[in-house]
Amino acid sequence: MDHGPEFGIGYGLTKDQIELVEKAERVARECLAPRAHDVDASGTNPKESWHDVWRNGLLALGVPVQYGGLGLDMLTYVMVIEKLAGGCTNTGMTVHMHSTVMRFIAALGTDQQKAAFYPEVVDDGKLFGSWGSEPETRGGSAFRHTTITPEGEGYIINGVKHFCTMAGGAHRYMIHCNAQNTDDPIGSQQLALVPHGAAGLSQLDEWNTLGMRGTVSPSMKLDDCVVPKDAVLGKPGEGYHTGVTQGFSLGFAAAYVGAAQAALDFTKEFCLNQTFAPDPGRVADGLVVQRAIAEMSMAMNSARAALYDAASRWEGKTANERSVIAARPKYLATIASLDVTAKAIQITGGRSVHKRMPLERIFRDIRTSTLMPPNVDRCLELIGRAEFDLDTPLNRDA
Repeated sequence: MDHGPEFGIGYGLTKDQIELVEKAERVARECLAPRAHDVDASGTNPKESWHDVWRNGLLALGVPVQYGGLGLDMLTYVMVIEKLAGGCTNTGMTVHMHSTVMRFIAALGTDQQKAAFYPEVVDDGKLFGSWGSEPETRGGSAFRHTTITPEGEGYIINGVKHFCTMAGGAHRYMIHCNAQNTDDPIGSQQLALVPHGAAGLSQLDEWNTLGMRGTVSPSMKLDDCVVPKDAVLGKPGEGYHTGVTQGFSLGFAAAYVGAAQAALDFTKEFCLNQTFAPDPGRVADGLVVQRAIAEMSMAMNSARAALYDAASRWEGKTANERSVIAARPKYLATIASLDVTAKAIQITGGRSVHKRMPLERIFRDIRTSTLMPPNVDRCLELIGRAEFDLDTPLNRDA
């Protein structure tokens, strides 16, 4: 879907920003979309697509300009993720996860750490994953059973992580750990970068899921994994208060909007070109179909507007404020993308379940990825508390 230059200018984007979003759309169309089926079918990391993203300068979205990156503002960033996800949901989502780690490094890393880690991305095209979830905690919880303990000149990490995105594909993994083993889930949280192939890092199960198969997110075990001191980002508790964590939700929403828009565009094209005997008219000529497409289009426009509005208000806000700002587009994008992809299959009919058509893949990806925290219930809780002007804790366990 091409909004055109006027749309970008309407949101205050410069010519360079608009061109960057257009580049992302081109990369998605020419490089990512043709591989999306194979990535899903094989359930493997989209390494070729990552390479194209890097080759086109889009892997450094969250890397500061002084370190060779793009250092994007949040509005341009979500637009780029939206476009990438429109070509391949898995690629868009993994690039978003990686980019969020880049923002954590920007917020918490020392000059030496930035000088060491950023060239691995900018010059070498490496990706960084983020592993926070655990089998024994609910989604979005700040509490971690995974421990990080000082040992000699470094640290030892022990624990089990769940939904470990880009396992086996990323260069480093940012592990969310418990540094103090206290009752303060936020104050005890420590972030540490563990390199791929580190001793003591092992995979526990198979990644064979309904959708988002190319994110390759099995459970992983860290058994006495040793990392040096310079692998730890900031002090315990600092990560949550940077407000970077809340950006996960905006990127998720952008991915939902991009993928669902691709489903809507495909459905519209199908309706404009398909006829069914004995009716000589196109599917698009039917009033029932027109009504459904109108509902789908309005849902997408509303979700996108909420996303762009939230991203426009992002800078300068506290972590608490960002949690509410992000909850609105996360909720609306979830509801809209689930509705749009379901209606797309209903309109196109039984043929849409064939693998040769992208709708069933996008439907599965949306149904799977919209479970990412905060889920719709948590989003409504955050929004409702804000409407009553009640204190909103960063985390339900805090």
